[in-house]
Amino acid sequence: MSSSPTESKAPKLPDDALPPVEAPGAGFILQLFFIPMLIVAIIVSVWLAFSWLAQMGTNPQELATKLQKGDDAAWQRAVTLADMLRTKEHLKHDTELANELVSALQQQLDAGSTNPNQINMRIYLCRALGEFLIPDVLPVLMQAALTERDAESIEPPPQGKTRTLTELDVRRAALEAIAVHLQNMGVEDRDHREKLIEVLTQATSERGVSGRDEELRGELRSTAAYVLGVLGGEDALARLDRVLGDPYANARYNAAAGLARYGDVRAIPELIDMLDPDNEESVENERHQSGKSFKRWLVVTTAIQATATLAENNQSDDLSELAAALEDLADSDVPTKVQVKAREAIIRLKERNP
Repeated sequence: MSSSPTESKAPKLPDDALPPVEAPGAGFILQLFFIPMLIVAIIVSVWLAFSWLAQMGTNPQELATKLQKGDDAAWQRAVTLADMLRTKEHLKHDTELANELVSALQQQLDAGSTNPNQINMRIYLCRALGEFLIPDVLPVLMQAALTERDAESIEPPPQGKTRTLTELDVRRAALEAIAVHLQNMGVEDRDHREKLIEVLTQATSERGVSGRDEELRGELRSTAAYVLGVLGGEDALARLDRVLGDPYANARYNAAAGLARYGDVRAIPELIDMLDPDNEESVENERHQSGKSFKRWLVVTTAIQATATLAENNQSDDLSELAAALEDLADSDVPTKVQVKAREAIIRLKERNP
């Protein structure tokens, strides 16, 4: 019996089912490698271009130079510079840049404009100058802390409106900038120190003439008390002792914290008041319930930290009253975090060797 044609053929091997192998053509290589590389190159070029443009727009020297124009956008440049100085350590030693900003602030103080944008510019120039590790920035900051020619414009804002900024806000910004400067490098120049004590003495002596003005002057005294605590020294601590009698609670609290920073037991009575969670004076100027709660625990935790600092810097005086106040706080119905901080401070007091 003869076999069929299909039966007589040999079985196919696996390779016989594949198309013939051919060398890749230029078009295939172009699609596979060159076009994706071109796309990536374009993306990188665009990113570099945007980065270059961004750096062009935030060059600190250029920003400082443009500040002299004094246009309505100048305060935004001052904001940018203040942010850069907080994050770029090398700029804090740039004497040329510092001098540019000193000149800009001096020019603003001399002009005395009450335009809100110009007021804002002075505020941010102060903040920028406070970041420098150069003593030459102090004189203009002290001048800004004293300069106020529009005191009569301080009044309550209309319902639902934000209060218009005044030179009193510039003064507070200057004091805050001085505090930052002192924390970073202190003050070694004797003349600068004497002048600074005069500035802070005046600021802690001012009183308001109306409800709103009185509150803002209280905040000015509070800020000045904080600076005195950073400055330290017998003259500063003597002034803080006077501020302990201030009618404005925040000023007293900053005075107590400042004294505690140097182990001064004159802070104890005010610290005990601050440790009391039922102390209503700590929240008397807060208008909203949420603000009152935040402020109450801020004052308490500040007092706990100040008490621990006092104990650390004073190994001889009797701090039993503070220890008792901390025990009462830790055993009371307060947030867990506050209890933990209070117990930690109690341990630090017990570790002393009076």
